[in-house]
Amino acid sequence: MPATTSPLVLTAYYLRRAEAHPDAIAFHVLEGAWCRITWGEFVGQAQRLAVGLAAAGLQPGERIGIMAATGLAWEIFQLAALLNGAAVVGLDAHDQPARLVAIARASRLTCLVLGEAALMDRLSGDLPTLRTIIGLRDEAAPPGVETRWRTWPQLIAGIAPESTLPDRAHPAGEATLVFTSGSTGAPKGIAYTHAQVCLAIENILVAFPDITAADRLVCWLPLSNLFQRMLNFCAAGRGAQSYFVADPRTIMQHLPTIRPNVFIAVPRFFEKFNEGIEQQLAKQGWVARRLVAGALSIGEAVARRRRNEVRVSAPLAALHRSLDALVLRKLRAVLGGEVRFMVSGSAAFPRWLLERFHAMGLLVLEAYGLSENVVPIAINRTSAYCFGSVGQVLAANEVKIAEDGEVLVRSRGVFGGYLNDTAPSLSAEGFLATGDLGRVDAAGFLHLVGRKSEIFKTSTGRKIAPTGIEAKLKRIEGVDHAVIFGAGRKAIIALITLTPDFAARPHALNELAHDIAAHVAGVVSDEADYLRPAGLVVSRRAFTIEGGELTSNLKLRRKIIEENYTTALDHLFSKLEAVQGHFTDSINSEVCIVNC
Repeated sequence: MPATTSPLVLTAYYLRRAEAHPDAIAFHVLEGAWCRITWGEFVGQAQRLAVGLAAAGLQPGERIGIMAATGLAWEIFQLAALLNGAAVVGLDAHDQPARLVAIARASRLTCLVLGEAALMDRLSGDLPTLRTIIGLRDEAAPPGVETRWRTWPQLIAGIAPESTLPDRAHPAGEATLVFTSGSTGAPKGIAYTHAQVCLAIENILVAFPDITAADRLVCWLPLSNLFQRMLNFCAAGRGAQSYFVADPRTIMQHLPTIRPNVFIAVPRFFEKFNEGIEQQLAKQGWVARRLVAGALSIGEAVARRRRNEVRVSAPLAALHRSLDALVLRKLRAVLGGEVRFMVSGSAAFPRWLLERFHAMGLLVLEAYGLSENVVPIAINRTSAYCFGSVGQVLAANEVKIAEDGEVLVRSRGVFGGYLNDTAPSLSAEGFLATGDLGRVDAAGFLHLVGRKSEIFKTSTGRKIAPTGIEAKLKRIEGVDHAVIFGAGRKAIIALITLTPDFAARPHALNELAHDIAAHVAGVVSDEADYLRPAGLVVSRRAFTIEGGELTSNLKLRRKIIEENYTTALDHLFSKLEAVQGHFTDSINSEVCIVNC
């Protein structure tokens, strides 16, 4: 549990840092070259802006929305709003317009910050509580909101740079609102207080004592998602430096320059990173490929022994040092070469991929949380980790497993109910049902089986947990996403989308689909017959956030995917109704092509 001297308001992390270390580097911003911003400069800009927001009418207890690219401006506006006692709502510009409007209305936003004026088009709708709209750029007002439009330069015009505002944040006051992704696409709002978010930060910092003021971090995930913002809060708590990368598509080109010590990402990043390595290796000659394969094999042998606390023999250690210097170090250099550990959250991480990265000398620590508890439920740590688990439970949480295997949690970080709704449904003992199935092993590591809502039964009564099968299918070359369906049907089928490089190939889609189908038998060979897909639906079209198939942190929205592909799925199920087939060594299956 956090010490009594720990901050109870988020603003304290920044104000204390600026007072104690005003000249220490806080952020790096790319403006042609990397420019440094000290803690004193950052807090000074936020204080000046806070005065401007107060003059524009922002009141304690109100809510301000920010829809802008990841960057310094986002952070400055967030701190300025918090100093005013307002709560911050992150809006993802890539989200569907209908969801954005729903979030803005549910939040009853009084102020909205836009990265550019054109983003107002994504919020076209009646927003009766919205008094002020602020543009980060010096642009003309979007049509229809001229009387409410202000720009950042206008807000601070005439305000002395040294101006300050008394900190209006309160431990019991709202600090932020987050909105659940929702498999149906319907957002549900959750408000968290300063005290709750600070509780989460302190628990994370206790779990990672090895994050220091000397460390370099990267802020590159959407700040509309609390996942990235929590890391930034933790950086302020320790005084670590953060580099802003506004366009996540460019992250790989910046990492060698940034040379991060700690790096966070969602599993999709790590999958793509591994695919990139595989594609580069495929272009190399036979000797180079064999050398890399050998280095990874030795790296895995050493990593496995270390995970199991088995002594590494001197000859093996010497061979590993040589191959590490010759091969593995070059693989790590792609990420800057100085990463001590990485953290992944928001979705399940394939165990085989954790082991592969560990063989390279890259430790990826999986964490687990849910929107309804601001404190992460469990985290693997550098001092205690177990691949295949989501780590040990954090001190602020109490976890138990229900009779049906569902994970239950009790914590001061648990939400008080969805916005404009009733209190959360808790057990008599105050435990929240997470909706996840899991178990806790003898060492205290939490292992997740899958979402309770995602597990379905076929018409034969077999229970199907789709995520494990999907993870195996995604290992097939050319597979971008795999989603299993079959509730109430005789057999299961898989919807496959192609990776961009496969989708761009000049081959006929039918040919690509059958190439993928030919590999399915191998990857599911160790599964029971009823867990082997009896058919595939294959599409060139990628799942996207804009299309509604993915959440902002790249989780699947299964119901929306099923709705979008209903015709193809029903067609394939109809073909399989007469004769149920499964992928075997002699493939007896159906492939349905979606020409889009």
